[in-house]
Amino acid sequence: MNANISRRWFIGGLASFGAFGGNGIFRAHAGTFAQGKPNLTFGVVSDVHVRLAASREGFDKGHDTSTFIHTLEWFRAQGVDAVMIVGDIADKGLVDELQYVADAWFKVFPNDKAPDGRHVQRLFVYGNHDYEGFGYGGYAKKLWPDETERAKHVLRTDQKANWEKIFNEPFAPIMNWEVKGYTFVGGQWTADKCHGKMETGIAGVEEYFAAHRNLLDPKKPFFYFQHPHPKDTCYANWAWGHDDGRATRALSAFPNAIAFSGHSHTTLTHDQSIWQGAFTSLGTSSLRYTGGAYALVRHPMGYENGGGTAAFDPYKIMPGYGSTRDGRQGMLVRVYDSHVSFTRREFVYDQSLGDDWVLPLPAAESKPFAFAEHAKRSIAPEFPAGAELLVSRARGKNRGAAAKGKAPAVPAEEKVVFVLDFPAATASKGRVFDYEIVAAPKDGGKKVKKFLMADGYNMSIDNPRARRPQTCRIAADQLPQGVEFCFAVRPVNSLGKPGRPIVGPWQPAIPKNQNV
Repeated sequence: MNANISRRWFIGGLASFGAFGGNGIFRAHAGTFAQGKPNLTFGVVSDVHVRLAASREGFDKGHDTSTFIHTLEWFRAQGVDAVMIVGDIADKGLVDELQYVADAWFKVFPNDKAPDGRHVQRLFVYGNHDYEGFGYGGYAKKLWPDETERAKHVLRTDQKANWEKIFNEPFAPIMNWEVKGYTFVGGQWTADKCHGKMETGIAGVEEYFAAHRNLLDPKKPFFYFQHPHPKDTCYANWAWGHDDGRATRALSAFPNAIAFSGHSHTTLTHDQSIWQGAFTSLGTSSLRYTGGAYALVRHPMGYENGGGTAAFDPYKIMPGYGSTRDGRQGMLVRVYDSHVSFTRREFVYDQSLGDDWVLPLPAAESKPFAFAEHAKRSIAPEFPAGAELLVSRARGKNRGAAAKGKAPAVPAEEKVVFVLDFPAATASKGRVFDYEIVAAPKDGGKKVKKFLMADGYNMSIDNPRARRPQTCRIAADQLPQGVEFCFAVRPVNSLGKPGRPIVGPWQPAIPKNQNV
């Protein structure tokens, strides 16, 4: 890109939404920059997880197609030119599950067309559940004990043939589409099992981009999508479900690349869902549920209300925070000459998940969504004026755990519990994501830190769950012993920027070595 074009695009981008000093790109309400007709509009979801019922009649409760259909209808109302699904379409990797998704699509977009007759492009790829979900818990084997019969119902028996029959389009391990002059490239999960936190990645992606470098217009953004997150992009390296680095290496040669990925189910209310470095990368969350149990493990000690294998602590009192009934999320992307806007939405309550993210073009020249820059410009959450921290004692049982490997069993025992009650930190535009709780000894000794995931962390700030009072329970034997101490609670946003703390009264010393 020559300097004259580059400078013109950069200045045009600034003029479109005000100078960075005014913080306009961070404080724009959803739709602010949707004025005028975009060049391209498309919807993005991931992790649809449609699941056939064990009876094979209809769908498993909580995994039906109703949310998916509703989401497609909302996209249709926004005039989309395409809809992207970033993998994990069929929860158990069954032909019937993928067929039901296709049926839902054609119900909303008959013959791939909008009501005005425009073509609406499907941009779908497989994820790990589509590839191997039939084997999770021996699911398909229980339904079809006969191997020959079972093979007829499993997508992986012939991923290509099943795809082409169901969607009536050619299948390739890496697929590409042109939509209104913009290029989309999708990497299919075709070659390896799910490894959890660190995945293998999409086979052939580096070779593909090396071979097609001259086919990508450097003056336009192009869009790449795969199920696992490109390594060390969105969510840094703490989130579950990054690949082994091959997509990051492939895309780093293209500053105009915008990548989408799913897999971790991490909520779109987390501002590390967008990352800028050598290219731009976005986590797309999930249309089934947001992953509080295993996705949010940025604190080594986990959350007091965390759970799952990655952050499970048998000494904690509170149950894990999680829901499969809401936190069903996606985004609408609008592409203009000077910028790209990303509108985040929750589809159970039909609420906005925050201000639009607005990416100036060309993306290579300004990086407002590099984590450090984004954090600097973000607004710290604050408690409402006059907020108080109330501390009381009760009794409760720790979670406990069975013996596993070399780890001994941890009994669930009744013990003294400290109960902290405080209002939600919703006093400003700063969005609280979690709370840091510090128990500080009066003698200046070692402080104990705990973390609480904010209630409604995955909801709109206007949702009642995000505004109701917070409660945290901590076992007394996990706190300073033999000395007076006090609690301080500080709200923190998803980029790690803290607000002002509220401090509770001094607590009497807990006797040392006492089974409280």
